[in-house]
Order: sequence, then structure tokens, then C-alpha cells
Amino acid sequence: MTAAYFKTIMREIWSSKARFASILLIIFLGVAFYTGIRATGPDMSQAANDYYKQQKLATNSVQSTLGLTKSDTQVLAKHRSQLTYQAAKYVDVNQLTNSQVIRVMALPKTQRLNQLRVVSGRLPRHANEIVLDAQAKRLQPKLKIGSTYRISSTTKRNQQFTRRTFKVVGFVNSPTYVENTDRGVTNVGKGTLDYLVYVRPQVLKSSVITRIDVQFKNLRGVTPYTAKYRRLNRKNTAALKRWLKPQANKRQQQLQAQATAKIKPLQQATKQLESQVPAGTAQLVKLQTQLKQAQAKVAAIKAPTYLYTDRSDNPGYTEYHENTQRVVALSTVFPLFFIAIAALICLTTMTRMVEELRLQMGTLKALGYSNTAVGSEFMVYGGLAALIGTALGVAFGVNFFPRFIAQAYGSMYNLPAIHVQYIWLDIVIALLIALLCTLGTALVVLRVDLRALPASLLQPRAPKAGKTLLLERWRWLWRRLSFNHKITIRNLFRYKQRLLMTVLGIAGCMAMMITGFGLKDSIGDISVKQFNQLWHYDAIVTRSGQETAQQRRAISKGSTYRASMKLQAKQVTVKQAGVAEQTATLGIPAAQQHLSKFVVLRHRQSQQAIQLGTHGAVIDEKLAKLYGVQAGDQLTIKVAGQPAKKIRVSAIAENYVNHFIYMSPTYYRQVFKQTPVYNTNYVQFKNASTKQQNAYADRLLKQTGIQNVTLMSTEKATNFKMLDSMNLVVLIFVVSAGALALVVLYNLTNINVSERIRELSTIKVLGFYDGEVTMYIFRENLILTVLGMLVGCFLGNWLHAYILQTAETNALMFSPTIHPLSYIYSALLTLAFSLLVMAMMHWKLKRVNMLDALKSVD
Repeated sequence: MTAAYFKTIMREIWSSKARFASILLIIFLGVAFYTGIRATGPDMSQAANDYYKQQKLATNSVQSTLGLTKSDTQVLAKHRSQLTYQAAKYVDVNQLTNSQVIRVMALPKTQRLNQLRVVSGRLPRHANEIVLDAQAKRLQPKLKIGSTYRISSTTKRNQQFTRRTFKVVGFVNSPTYVENTDRGVTNVGKGTLDYLVYVRPQVLKSSVITRIDVQFKNLRGVTPYTAKYRRLNRKNTAALKRWLKPQANKRQQQLQAQATAKIKPLQQATKQLESQVPAGTAQLVKLQTQLKQAQAKVAAIKAPTYLYTDRSDNPGYTEYHENTQRVVALSTVFPLFFIAIAALICLTTMTRMVEELRLQMGTLKALGYSNTAVGSEFMVYGGLAALIGTALGVAFGVNFFPRFIAQAYGSMYNLPAIHVQYIWLDIVIALLIALLCTLGTALVVLRVDLRALPASLLQPRAPKAGKTLLLERWRWLWRRLSFNHKITIRNLFRYKQRLLMTVLGIAGCMAMMITGFGLKDSIGDISVKQFNQLWHYDAIVTRSGQETAQQRRAISKGSTYRASMKLQAKQVTVKQAGVAEQTATLGIPAAQQHLSKFVVLRHRQSQQAIQLGTHGAVIDEKLAKLYGVQAGDQLTIKVAGQPAKKIRVSAIAENYVNHFIYMSPTYYRQVFKQTPVYNTNYVQFKNASTKQQNAYADRLLKQTGIQNVTLMSTEKATNFKMLDSMNLVVLIFVVSAGALALVVLYNLTNINVSERIRELSTIKVLGFYDGEVTMYIFRENLILTVLGMLVGCFLGNWLHAYILQTAETNALMFSPTIHPLSYIYSALLTLAFSLLVMAMMHWKLKRVNMLDALKSVD
């Protein structure tokens, strides 16, 4: 390539800078979206992996129904070459001051595992100091460093601490709980933990170990969530069970020996009395009866059950991975969908460029330039656009999209910020796609022209032959069309490639905007449908047992109260291989005929009401999806401290937030072989203000046996704070789609004008005004835009449904409905972009040099 020829290429780039910029911008948008979205999932996974490694998150945990002892730790100490272990002690407490359930954990002297990450302040150094889970600050905003914190529970619970008043010295996050709000279940209070607090070891009186955390050394270099990790973890868990299996009988014997030692004075007293008084004496009979009862209790002491868990049982651990996999799933289709539109537009643009430079190609061939030299101009032109667009796209996409999306998910998890990484395979793929879009399309178009003789190339290509349209055969209509309308219709079908490209380009952009607005609808509908249509109660009152007359009077007292319903509500877990363990609320209404006044059970699609039956349970739709069950199937659930039970699913009800299982009292007795304990009330208010609702809750919490009062207004505000962050993701869809729509419309319109510049110059010479010349083009663009929008509506519905399936979390179901207003917004934005482009084209057409355009090239 000579210097003069290189200057010619640079001159061509400069003279057609608008076209060069449009190709570069399309490549930039496509590559940025592709590499950015593709990097988001791995970036989020890597952030979690680094956090688990840095904080030394345990791989396994061991608990026992009768507690653990030093004997258990001594067994693990024999295998120190294979693992690291750490004993943990904690007590779950129901705070009577605010009805929140907390877990008070003793900090070990040396944190070998599950190291706390200090958010603010420091760790406690003295017995009067305490650090709180960061979740505590969200639930109690008044708490801050330097505040006084008091543990206030029942007398029995209070006696388990050496002190109960502390000074707050810091706020922390534990790697065991990566989810912001979920802290697991407990058998205290309402059944779920609100947050954790950490104290020095001497604060807890108990000598029994609550849990032993274990980290196997063979998993330290293995990436979590992988098949290799799962395989090694199964092997490790089996080894752990094998080592600790003899401990159950040892613990039973130890407890029996301790109990026997306690009744030894009673035995001695009985023997002594037997030698002093005749048999049958009332005092002797009484002592003998007491001894027999004590001995029966000793004999009844059973071997404890050892419970083994791993990381997958930690709240949020598995769900976070599933969310990253959802992002990966999005990245397999959505960016390709985006980049496919860019490829179509590049094809049209490069095809037009080859057509425009046909005369130059003939001249160069006539001067003796080889086909390679002639074609190199297009290679350099397209290659530069592809390389620059790819470089800018990678730099922007990899640094912007992962941070933006991770920030949206950040409101749900307490993980540190992500560190972006360049995934070179995806970058190479993006570059190859960009080069294929430019160089590939140019080569396809050039293959015919490069074979042609110079004489043929020096002549303009013959215009496309006109054809009689099918519409022209409809004489009645065709005769009534104006000249301009006939020309518009003929031009539309004359250039079929342009029609197809424009319709597909607009349809793709329209589809992405509909998806963006549709996501906003799906998220917003959750609040309306769940809290307004399905739940018709304003407070949940949790009691320690059956309702007393005093509690009944307290609940129904005051002008705020309207009605209430008694039910049993307890937390159950649902677990199945391949699906993260889910927590559901099991509800058994005392009077099932009144349930519909407080909770609407209905089929989502048909809106048909569901009645509780005596031969099955009603579960929510999301739970059914997760476990792949339908009406008539069985589902395994487990109540804390009880063996797992299989229940029959009689119906699947509409629900969007959390998981619920409803049973009739009759079916509950069939499954659990016991009578329900109606420990909860759903309460309805009479248009009560926030102040009145809080006053009602405060008054109830002072009543004996009332453990917790949950106000649904507070629950609604707390649950949907995280959904607000999803608007950021929606913004990405709309802005990206809008930017692509603008570039697509400009590029295609610019090509349309360039192709028909002689035609447009001719009608200007014939006396058409500037506005009429613009409308000559705009009519076609408007029709193609409308066609593209219609196709985009169907495409948007499909894309929206796909996004919902992949973006939902386990405890959340999006509403699948797209509001009509979203279609209108998307259409108006597309029309606005079309009008903006035509305004730019109008300015360009006003400055067309008619003489130059009409010059003959013969």
C-alpha cells in the first residue's frame, strides 16, 4: 500500500466521518453490552469467593440436640492435618422491649473461622462491650457506636448471662450471613432471627458448646459452587459423620451418669429409711415413688442426634450464587440479541459503502491495482471502526455494567464491592464479531465487484427494476391514492433489504425498551398485588401459646381494631437435592371459613378462589416452581426439632413475596398427629395512621405472652427497599435500547438518503419544497418504524418473559403482566427518535448540492 493510497483511505474516512462514526458507535454499544454483561456474573462470583476466603468461612458445621462438649472437639483435634475447627456458643433471645429475636454469640479468643468483617468501630475487648450485626442498625436506626445496649428477655433467658448491659463499640458483618435481612430460623419467639450480637466469652454462663464450625483444608483452593467442590464436600461430610458417630453413645452415657449422680442422695435416703421403718409406710412409699420416677427419667435419656450442615444451609449463600447464574443466563441471550442488531446495521452500512465507491474501485483496477489493494481500503475502513469501537466498548462495558448491576444486587447482600476483571475470551469473541460485522460483510459484498472488469465498475449499477405490486391490482384503492403515497409504497417494496433491516432494527430496540418498562411493571405490581389484593390484614400478632382471655381482650381493644383471625403460624423448611433450602410459613387457620377475609387464595391465571380441603395443602406458586410440583404431588417439609413430613399439594395459589403453606386443621392433624396450637392472630385495622399502629403494637407487647407484633406497613417498606434498586437495571435496558434505536434510525435513514440522492435532487429541481422532500423520505421511515414497533411488541413480550424467568430470586415472583402504558412509552420514545433523526436529515437535505448529485458518471 503506497503512501498516496493510504492518504486516499484516510481522506475517505474523513469525508464520510458520519458513517464511520455510526459504525464505530454501533460496534461500541454492542461490544460494551456484550463484554459488560458477560463479565458481571463472574465478577460477582469472584467477589464472593474472595470474601469467603478472606474471612475464612467454614465449610461445615456440627450441632447436637443435647449440645456438644470438649470430647467432641478432641475427636476433631485428632484430624488437624485435614481440618481447622472452632467451637461456638450462643443463646437465642426474644427481646421483650421490641419483640425482636436476636442471637447472642460468644466471640472466641482467636477467630480461626468465620471472621467478622468490621463495618464501623472495632471488636469488643472487655466484658462490658458488644458489637452488633449491621442488620441491627437497619432495624434500629437509633443504635450507634457508644450507645447502651441491653438484653431483656424472660427470667430464664436472662439468667444465662453474667451481665446484660453493654456499650456498643462496633457494627460487623459475618460471612455466614451474606444476605442482608435473613438470619435463619430459631425455636424462640416468632421463629426467625432478626440480627446477631457478639460478646466476650465470659458473658455466657453455659459450658456446653452450641456448634462446632469446621473448614476442610482440601477445599481451600477449590472454587465454591463448582462440581469439584460439591464432590469433595460430600466426601468431607461423610468423614465428619464417621469420626463423630461414636460420640452420640458417649454423650448419652455421660448425661446418664450425671443424672444418676444427682439422684444418688435420694437412693441413699431411701435405703436408710427402708432399714428404719416397716415396708408400706407412707413416707417410705413416697420416697420409693420419687426414686422410681427419677430412675425412669435417667433411663429415658436418649442418645443425641448430631446435625451436619454445610455452606449451602447458610442464609443467602446459595441464593447469591443463583443470582449470579441468573446474570450469566441473561448474558447468554440479551447481549447477543443486542449485538445481532448491530451486525445487521453494519451489514447494511458496509454494503452501501461498497456501492458508493464502485467508481473508485473501477479507477484503481484500471490503473493496475490488484484486487487485494482495492479491497484493502474497505478492510482498513471497517477494521479501524471495529478495533476502535471494540477497545472503547470493552473499556466502558467491563468497568460500568458489572458495577452498576452489582450495586442493584448490593442492597440484598452485605458483600464487599466487586473488582472488575477482563475476561479475554469474551473480549476476543466480541472483537471477532465486530470484525465479522465490518470486514466479513465487506468481503461478502466485494466478492462480486472485485471479479468485475474495470469498464463495468466505471459505470453506475443499473437501477433496480420496478415491479407491479399486488396492491396495484386492487384498482379501487390504487386509483384513490395520491402520487406521493404511490411512490412511497413502491419504494418500500422496491428496496426489500432496507425494509427488512429497518423493521428488524427498530423491532429489536422496541423490544428492549418494552422489556425495560415491563420489568418496572413486574416489580411494581408485586407491592400492589401482594399487599392490596392478596393480603387483607394489617398486623401479625405472635403469641407464646394458645390465646388467653386477657390477650383476646387486649387484641380487640381500642378504636384502631376492626377484626382478627386466629391461626397457627410456624416456620418450616423445604429442601430437595438441587434446590436451595427454602423457609416457608405454615399457616393453619382456626376457622378456615374466615380465611378468605384475611388471605385471598386464588389461581393466578383464572383468578378462581381456592378452598382449604381436608386431604391436602395449598402452597404458593413460586415454591411449586422451585420444586417442580403440581396439584396432586407430594412435598417434603420439616418443622424444627421434628422429623420431616410429606404433604400432599391440593392447589397452587398466587403469591409474590416469601413462601406460604396453608392447611386445614383436619389435614394438619392427619400429617403431624397433633392438635394445632393457634399462636398467631391476623389483625385488621380501621384506616389507622402510622402513629396509631405503632401505639397499638407497643400496647400489645406489654401483655404477658405476646412475643411479637409485625406491622404490615413496616414490612412493606422494608421488603421493597431492595426492589427500588432494580430500577437501576431497568434504566440500563431503556437507555441502552434508546441509544441503539437512535443510532439504528440515523444510520438507516442516512443510507436511505445517500442511496437516493439523485432521486431527491431531481424532485427538488422539479420544484418540491424542502419540507416536501423531507416528507418524501419521512413517510417511508414512519411506515417502517410503525412496522418495526409492531414486530417489537411481540419480540418484547418474549424477551420480557425470558428475563423474568432468569432474574427472579427464590423468595420472589415477578408479575408477568406488562402494562399498556409501557407499550405506549416505548412507542413514543421510538417515534421521538425517528422525529429527531428526520430533523437531522431535514437539515442535511436542505444543503444538498443538486448539480453535483445529478452529474453523469458516464
